[in-house]
Amino acid sequence: MSFAKSGNTPIYYERRGQGPAVVFLHGAGSNGATWWQQLPAFASRYTCITVDNRGFGRSVASTAAEFSLDVFVSDVLAVLDAESIDSAALVCQSLGGMTGLRVALRHPHRVWAFACCDSPMAIGHAQMLLDIRTFLSSVDPGDLENSALSRGFVQRHPELSLLYRQINQFNPAMFNEDASAGLRARLGALMAPDQLLPLDALQALRCPTLLLVGVEDPLVTPAVVRDVSRYIPGSRMVEIEGAGHSPYFEQPLRFNTEVLAFLDQAAKP
Repeated sequence: MSFAKSGNTPIYYERRGQGPAVVFLHGAGSNGATWWQQLPAFASRYTCITVDNRGFGRSVASTAAEFSLDVFVSDVLAVLDAESIDSAALVCQSLGGMTGLRVALRHPHRVWAFACCDSPMAIGHAQMLLDIRTFLSSVDPGDLENSALSRGFVQRHPELSLLYRQINQFNPAMFNEDASAGLRARLGALMAPDQLLPLDALQALRCPTLLLVGVEDPLVTPAVVRDVSRYIPGSRMVEIEGAGHSPYFEQPLRFNTEVLAFLDQAAKP
């Protein structure tokens, strides 16, 4: 349990395991605790770094100006530097993929593999942007977390659905309605037109890349991810049945199997 100084802001992270480094970057409703089903499987062969993104969990974003993808990139580099890690694989979900993509593109020597799960990546894909707007306008903000999970998961695993919500509520910004509305506005700003990368920028991604998507994800759909994968040289895509926006939580065995196989291959000399 440690903090890395990024500028004047302490960024919380935890380190477990040994071997090549893997950094886990969580989504917008979560924090580093959400990877509890991954760590036992990954830490036996990799050094696992889980990070609380700035503004989530135990990492603070005091002002709206601090809540930006450029700052998030700096935070990831600060954690790597604090642990004297030259290069890491990035395992990212949703918001984490927006940050992870930019780390991989801007600092390719620091990233040896990129696994990205159900993330809009803040890229200018017209259908994806339409899908996100449609989803957000059609659900009750108070039920946003459960709406992103697959219906079958909520029905089969009410106890895990509750845990999913509880982990999300560890975030200070989620404690009251006004703060939650402010967080949604900040997240919306990350997807503003002037923040989006053009699709052609993905062609510069040179590290091994795996894209994963839940078959029932209403925000980032399999059709969109299939299209996005065409822009990334050598990328591979995996669709995970019985999962919505968070396959790592809903279908951890399948997620872990696919990502570990990908990392094992990418880590070979």
